[in-house]
Amino acid sequence: MRCKICQSESPKFASARILEKYEVDYFQCTNCGFVQTENPFWLEEAYSEAIANSDVGLVYRNTNLSNVTENLIYNLFNHNGRFVDYGAGYGLFVRIMRDKGFNFYWHDKYCENIFAKGFIAEKPENQVYEVVTAFEVFEHLVNPLTEIERILDFSRNILFSTEILPDTNPKPNEWWYYALQEGQHISLYTTKALSIIAEKFKLNFYSNGSSLHLLTQKQISPLIFEKLLRYKTQDIKKESLLERDYLKAIGKLDDSDNIYISSDKVGEPLSNISVITEFKIVIDGVFFQLYKTGIARVWRSLLQEWAEDSFSKYIVVLDRAGTAPKIPGINYRTISPYDYNATDLDREMLQQVCDEEGADLFISTYYTTPISTPSVFMAYDMIPEVLGANFDEPMWREKHYAIRHASAYISISENTACDLVKFFPQIPSNLVTLAHCGVANNFSPASLEEVNGFKIKYGISKPYFILVGIGSGYKNANLFFQAFAKLYSKQGFEIICTGSGILLNPEFRACTSGSAVHMLQLSDQELRLAYSGAVALVYPSKYEGFGMPVLEALACACPVITCQNSSLPEVAGEAALYVNDDDIDGLADALCEVQKSKIRNSLIAAGLEQAKKFSWSKMATTISSALIEATLLRLNLKDINLIIFPDWSQIEESLGFELVQMVRAIATHPGKSKMTLLVDTTNISDEDADLALSSIAMNLLMEEDLDVSDGPEISLIGHLSEIQWEALVPRLSARIVLENENKDAIAQLADDNIPFYKLDSLSDISNS
Repeated sequence: MRCKICQSESPKFASARILEKYEVDYFQCTNCGFVQTENPFWLEEAYSEAIANSDVGLVYRNTNLSNVTENLIYNLFNHNGRFVDYGAGYGLFVRIMRDKGFNFYWHDKYCENIFAKGFIAEKPENQVYEVVTAFEVFEHLVNPLTEIERILDFSRNILFSTEILPDTNPKPNEWWYYALQEGQHISLYTTKALSIIAEKFKLNFYSNGSSLHLLTQKQISPLIFEKLLRYKTQDIKKESLLERDYLKAIGKLDDSDNIYISSDKVGEPLSNISVITEFKIVIDGVFFQLYKTGIARVWRSLLQEWAEDSFSKYIVVLDRAGTAPKIPGINYRTISPYDYNATDLDREMLQQVCDEEGADLFISTYYTTPISTPSVFMAYDMIPEVLGANFDEPMWREKHYAIRHASAYISISENTACDLVKFFPQIPSNLVTLAHCGVANNFSPASLEEVNGFKIKYGISKPYFILVGIGSGYKNANLFFQAFAKLYSKQGFEIICTGSGILLNPEFRACTSGSAVHMLQLSDQELRLAYSGAVALVYPSKYEGFGMPVLEALACACPVITCQNSSLPEVAGEAALYVNDDDIDGLADALCEVQKSKIRNSLIAAGLEQAKKFSWSKMATTISSALIEATLLRLNLKDINLIIFPDWSQIEESLGFELVQMVRAIATHPGKSKMTLLVDTTNISDEDADLALSSIAMNLLMEEDLDVSDGPEISLIGHLSEIQWEALVPRLSARIVLENENKDAIAQLADDNIPFYKLDSLSDISNS
C-alpha cells in the first residue's frame, strides 16, 4: 500500500478489532511514519452517530480550545475578519467564539447544527475567511490531501488539532488515540507527515509537538507560536456578538446589517486589558464526603481558623453533595459527589470549576486534582508506601497521581515529609512545608465531677486504660493486650476502646479475662472526659502520620505510653513513656510505672507544656502562608531576585532599548545562575510582555550570540493581590531603576527598605 501523504511504501503495521467486531489492518509509511487503515468499509456504521458516545470531554475541550484560538487569532491574525470552524459538530465552538466577539461560522457535512443555527459558512467562492479551525478532524480524513485542499479553499490559514504519533510508535492496542471502539480515527500523523503536507501546499507549519498545529501562509517565530499556546488569554476586550445574534434570530437584524468592527489592527490598546487584583484558592472538601475521621477534624479546624481572619475571602470550599461542615464566613460551592470509578471525569469537572472560579491554586482534602490548575498536595501519612499497599487500588492510585500533579507540598509532620521525599525523590525537600496539627481548646483537663459523670454513664467502676483506633494492624493494639495479660493486677482495671467499632477481636478478648472492655463511640466532648479520667492512653503504633490522639491526651492531662516510631516523638516529645513496638514485657512494665504518683505527675505536667506547642491557629497560619507562597512558584524565585517596573505605554523604541540593556546586563552578570529578574506587567498583557522579551532574547542570541536561556530566569509578575505582594517583597533583593518606569506600579511595593540600582551599577549586586 502507498502512503496517502508522500506516496512511499506503507507495509502492514498492525491489526486491531474496530467497533468490537471488525478485524482491520493498519499500514505505516516507511518514509514519513503516517499510519492509515485498510479501505474503511465500516465508516457508515461508525458515523451512525456523528459525535461518539465516549466523547465526554466535548464541552471541556471546546472551552479550552476557544481560549487558545482567541489568543492566536487576536495576536497573529485580523481578529475582525470572518472565520469558519470546519467539522464543527454541534456548533458549540462556533457559539463560544461568537460570544467572545469573533465572527465564526459553522461547517460540517455529517453533524446537525444545534448551537450555531443561522451562522452556516458560505461556499468558499462566495466568501473569504481569515482562519479556518479544524479540531479533531484530520484523523477522520479518508484521503487527507484531497480533503485538506478543500479546507484550504476557505482559508490559507488552518489551525487544527490532532494527536501526534508518539516516538514509541505504539500499535493500535497500545495508544488511546486510535479510538478502536468508535472506529472513526483512520489517519494518524507524525510531525514529519504534517511537515510534508505543509510543503505540498507551500505553507509554513508550526506545532506544539503534541496536539495543536498551524498551517499558514504567514511566517511566525516558532517561539512566539509556542508562547501563545501556553498562556491563557486574559480578558481580551472584544464586543460579544451575542446581542446581535439574538436580534438576528428574532428577525430584528438581517444579514445586510454590518457587524460593528472596532479596529482593523491586530491587538487592542493596553488600556483595555483588565487588571485582576485578587487571587483565589479552591479547596475540595471531598474528605467530608468519604470519611469522618481525623483528617476531617484537621480541615474543620483549619476552616474555623480561616473564618476568623481575612484569609477566608481568598478561598472557596467545594462541597461534595452537601457533606462539608457549614462554617460561617467560608464561601462554598456545591458540586457532585466523588466516585473512584469516574476519576477522569472528576478531574475535568474540577478543572471547569477552577476555570470558572478563576482559581490560582487548588488543594484537596483527599487526593483529588484538576487537570491544569496548579495544586498543593497535603501529606497526612505515607502508611501505604511504608507498609506496601496495593497501588492499583483507586485510592492509592489517585494519591500518587496527586503527588505527581502537585507543584508544592504540605506535611503534617517532619517524619511524613521525610518519607514523602524518600518515596518520591523527585520532590525537592524545599518544596515541602511542615505544618503540625493543633489541638482544640475543648481538649483540656476535666474536673473530677465531670469524669465521674462520664464513668457512671458508661458503667465504668474501676481505673481504666484507653486505646484509640485499634482496628488497623499497624496500630499494634495486640502489643497492649498481650502486655495487659501479664499484669498481676489486671482484674483491677478496665479498658476503653474508641474509634474502632463495637466488637472486640476474639484474640484480644482472651487477654482480658476478668476485666471489662468498653467499646465506645465517643464525641469530642466525651473523648475529653475519657482522656482526663484514664490511667493512661496506650498508643503503641508502628507508624503514624502525626498521632492526634497522643496530642489530645496530653492536653487533657492524660499520661501517654507510646513508641518512638515515625512522627510520635515529634508529638509527645519528652512527655511520654516510650517502649519498643515489639516489647511485651517493656509495655507491661510501663503500665505499672505510669501508676506511680511521681512518674504520673511528672508526665502530666510535661504533657500539658508539650501540648502548648501545638495549635490550630499556628497550623492555619503556616498553611495559608504556604499556599500564598505556592502561587508565587511560577516566578521561579532564586537567591537574587531583582524587579523592574517598565512603563509599557512609552514609545516602543526607547523602552525596548532600555530592556535590551537590562537583559544584556543580567545575562552577563557573574551571578546570573542564582538570579531571577521579575518584570512588572501592570499596564500590559502577559502575552504581549512575553512576546517583547522573547524577541529581545532572540535578537541577543542572533546578533551577539548571547544565550539568555543559560540564565538568569526572567519571570513576568502578572497581576498579584495585596497578600501576594506582602509575601513577595521580603524575597526581593533589589529594584533596578529604569528611565521609563511605571510609578504607579512601584507604589505597590510599599517598602522603602528594598535597595535600588541603576542599570550601569548592576555589577555591584553581590552574587554571593
